[in-house]
Amino acid sequence: MEKRHSILSIVYVVLLMLAISCNDMKKEQEAETVLETDTTTIVGEALIDKNDPSIWIYDFESDIPVRNRRVQKGVFTPNQWIDFLNSQNEKVHLEFLKHSRDTLFVSIPESNFLTQQMGSTGADGYLSVATFTLTESENVNYVQFDFEEGDHAFPGTYSRQFYVDRNKERFQ
Repeated sequence: MEKRHSILSIVYVVLLMLAISCNDMKKEQEAETVLETDTTTIVGEALIDKNDPSIWIYDFESDIPVRNRRVQKGVFTPNQWIDFLNSQNEKVHLEFLKHSRDTLFVSIPESNFLTQQMGSTGADGYLSVATFTLTESENVNYVQFDFEEGDHAFPGTYSRQFYVDRNKERFQ
């Protein structure tokens, strides 16, 4: 009898956890889209322009990129994503160096605008959006940016998880 009671307790706890997680997911989905019109959507604090071709845009309120539109993962090569990012920003030019394992290596030969003129938030926005966009490529989880360090940006290896973890720390 005691064994049956223990099994029932375990089943009850598992079912309760499933119900709670499904409810939390539903709340997240409801909270995510606040307002949607024919041309714009508000996600969190970010106003998303549906006419903007960007895959990711920077939400300055929460300091993290938000998805502007979906693209099937692996459809575009890293070089195509680099060309896309370069077409979106005339002042910061990315160059492909190599793709090794799960890391894409890129350089910014003329980094003065990024590191000295965009400000810290602008530079962070650019690097995070570039990281999220470039990791849309198949087998790319990290982006190694090589450029001359400046007041507002630092070279290094970035991932989506880096920005997620950083934001968890900021809001705790």
